[in-house]
Amino acid sequence: MNTTVVVGVRVTKEAGLSFFGIDEVNAALRAGKKVTAIEPMGALFQQVTGSDQNVCHTLSGFAVKIVVEG
Repeated sequence: MNTTVVVGVRVTKEAGLSFFGIDEVNAALRAGKKVTAIEPMGALFQQVTGSDQNVCHTLSGFAVKIVVEG
C-alpha cells in the first residue's frame, strides 16, 4: 500500500521559515519504507490586503507530494 505525504516550506514574516511533512517521511524511511515518487503540487499563497483595500496574494511557500511504498 502506498502512502502520500505532503511536504513543503512556508515563509511568513512572523514565524520565518517553517517546514511541514518532513517528519512523516523521515519516520517512514527509518521504518524501512521507500520513496517511490515525488510529485509537484504547486505554490502556496497567503491572502493580504493592499494599501488601497484590494485583496492581494503573496507567495508564501511551496509543496510537493511524496509517495511512500510500504
